[in-house]
Amino acid sequence: MIADIGDFENDSLVECDVCVVGSGAAGLALAAELAKSPLSVVVLESGGEHDEPESQALYDAQISGLRYTGARDGRFRVFGGATTRWGGQALPLTELDFEQRTWVSHSGWPIRLATLAPYYSRACRFLRLDELDFERDPIQHFRARVPAFDGSVLQYHYAKWSPTADLRRVERSGIAAARNLTLILHANATEIRLDEDHRRVVALEARSLRSRRIRVRARHYVLSCGGLETARLLLANRSQQRSGIGNEHDLVGRFLQDHPGAEIGYVVPRDEHALQRTFNLFHRRRVKYSVRCSATPALQRDAEILNVSGSVMFLAGERSPYESLRLAYHKLRRRQMDAELARYLGRCVVHARHLARPAFDYYVRRRSFTPGAKFPFVVTMEQEPNPQSRVTLSDDVDALGMPKLRVNWQLTDLTRRTITTFAKRVREQFESAGIGTIALFDWVVDGEGWAEQLADHYHHIGTTRMHESPQKGVVDANLRLHAVDNLHIASSAAFPTSGHSNPTLTLLALCMRLADRLKAEALRPTPIAALAGASVRDESVTN
Repeated sequence: MIADIGDFENDSLVECDVCVVGSGAAGLALAAELAKSPLSVVVLESGGEHDEPESQALYDAQISGLRYTGARDGRFRVFGGATTRWGGQALPLTELDFEQRTWVSHSGWPIRLATLAPYYSRACRFLRLDELDFERDPIQHFRARVPAFDGSVLQYHYAKWSPTADLRRVERSGIAAARNLTLILHANATEIRLDEDHRRVVALEARSLRSRRIRVRARHYVLSCGGLETARLLLANRSQQRSGIGNEHDLVGRFLQDHPGAEIGYVVPRDEHALQRTFNLFHRRRVKYSVRCSATPALQRDAEILNVSGSVMFLAGERSPYESLRLAYHKLRRRQMDAELARYLGRCVVHARHLARPAFDYYVRRRSFTPGAKFPFVVTMEQEPNPQSRVTLSDDVDALGMPKLRVNWQLTDLTRRTITTFAKRVREQFESAGIGTIALFDWVVDGEGWAEQLADHYHHIGTTRMHESPQKGVVDANLRLHAVDNLHIASSAAFPTSGHSNPTLTLLALCMRLADRLKAEALRPTPIAALAGASVRDESVTN
């Protein structure tokens, strides 16, 4: 069922087995999994079904470190969250990403890749991805011309792109029809109430911008509201614990990571058509495959660098009919029927003859061909966990009276060394494989002003990190807060390290695993003493 907080009497008490905060990728995955169980589930979404400026304004934050555009532009306070805008890219982490590496501070997960392997498969099915893997299967299927790279230096592999990136559109009907699940719109989580021992959540308060308030009492609570908002909510709840919930060791909000990235130069190919055949997009059924050139584990260990990946981009001019076709395709995919779409389609009709080759390649060869393209080489990389890269609370408050975030994103010198090392090795590999060369920008070679050249990718990672020790992490290997028995974090905020992969597939895998545990745990009888102690005091957050 889909409801609005305005449908409830003010100060209503809603009871359920599991309360999920947030309806982005994580919240939708949990909802889909838990809807198959006998558990009663409430999902709280702070926005509505469509974008609303006043809801989006609740994300306003102060930036005190490097520029961090994802603090506002990369978050969407709406049913579906960022899945209403993302491209759908999926790629698992590697085995080395989970290991403790002597040259990467604060690295190491309390779980291993093998732990997530079956859940990665389920996450792929949730994204409607096909059964091929991310390396050997596509190479064989597409009969790809793999460059003669040194296998100890550079890996040629693929990322997949979901054909149903807008998960809200895919999952809405199931949520609306589910008898055991209620999605409540315009319900902003503001207060988390703990019992007298501070070991269990006994209620969660949600409020609307129209002053409507409800309280939710559940056996289990899951915060799935993103890497920034999750930390903010925990830090802002200071009425019972001065430093915030789960912050006994001053870890909530620290270790903020993203995927720093930039264009590092341009490919100068020996054969433009061969470059496109090797590195442009592949298509199978409705799934898109993009090529990655990534540092192998051997290179990472030998050079002591972070995990890093690069891609050749194929950029047509802004007025190119091919660019109009590409933009029209993305609008049609998201059902955005507007004047801009009509303009793009009109330009395609006028210049139809220029689109014959790309159309042939796509429909016959299942390949992308971009006429008149430029070939920038773009790098996306892991960020070294750094406790000084963090979010804290500012003195300003939003329309709900909640303190706004202060974001201080910081990078270490290992980032600079990784970019420089990787760029030079990729250039060597392109030259030795006969592809051409990469004309690197000066800042990549000499390192001057490198930090200002990098941008975040709207991937908010690490602020409630996972660790087996409460002194070193906020949540345990099962995403449960060390300090609170029935509070879980389903967010990339729990990632100890980031790898170079888009975090969504790994996040979904973790959600599938958490859903299985919640189904098992919530079906166990709750001790009478715990229920008796679940009293709710009608107090507001002290800011």
